[in-house]
Amino acid sequence: MIIKVKDNHPRIDKYLFKVLDDIPMSLIQKLLRKKKITLNNNKVKPSDKALQDDKILINYKFKKDDKIPKKKKSIKDKIKYLKSIIYQNDDFLIIDKPPNVSVQGGSKVNISLKDIYETLLDIKLYLVHRIDKDTSGLIIFVKSRFVASDFSKLFLEKKINKFYLAITQNKIKKNNNYLSNKNKDGKLMKLRFRFLNKIQNCFVYYVFLITGKKHQIRLQLSLINSPIKNDNKFSSNKNKNNLCLYSFSLSFFYKNIFYNFRLPYEKTLKKFDF
Repeated sequence: MIIKVKDNHPRIDKYLFKVLDDIPMSLIQKLLRKKKITLNNNKVKPSDKALQDDKILINYKFKKDDKIPKKKKSIKDKIKYLKSIIYQNDDFLIIDKPPNVSVQGGSKVNISLKDIYETLLDIKLYLVHRIDKDTSGLIIFVKSRFVASDFSKLFLEKKINKFYLAITQNKIKKNNNYLSNKNKDGKLMKLRFRFLNKIQNCFVYYVFLITGKKHQIRLQLSLINSPIKNDNKFSSNKNKNNLCLYSFSLSFFYKNIFYNFRLPYEKTLKKFDF
């Protein structure tokens, strides 16, 4: 495929994302990394400029599965995703992530949350932390590499407080509100929890991560026979309902301002399928 650039654009990846409106940004960046895209017969980086009359050659045949599903491009979905922006300023935005959407692109991901908001806002976004595809709730995207560096440091120094709301099938049989166990690689996982109440034979907890391992909350609770409700990965109780794990609170200081994002408890519970 050959594309002739019609106007100047500061980044070739964003230009292609605009022109190839049904191809996710994650795939475009992957093709650029693998040198499947050239600019005027030369190798090109995602951050390189695309100037008027430049010729872009894409040495890749797009497949049906590569394309963004039409339903993702509907006005209804765009409005839904825009309404999920809890807050934004010049540095970052806070999004209430829906369940079953991957945060970042990958080989099996048609469109990621990052792709969606880069499309809607027409800006480059940077990830500074992740939550599972099945998990819903608050997540941070930042708008520059400099801010990404700042937030990565805040996470590394544990200066960002993040609380989850978890609904389990069984009551956690621990009296000290502290849980410590190891994953299959022998790495220690630690969290704190607080019981809130019981709803329809399920148990509701606040959860605070002390360490940050992959699938940590889901894995730790399953290891003590208190799996999260509707967890098809770590529970034998398989169903199609949404996972009952929600990132419901984020708080931190940035540029001498304290930010505290927290969704109402009752509103959060309504998002779950019991």
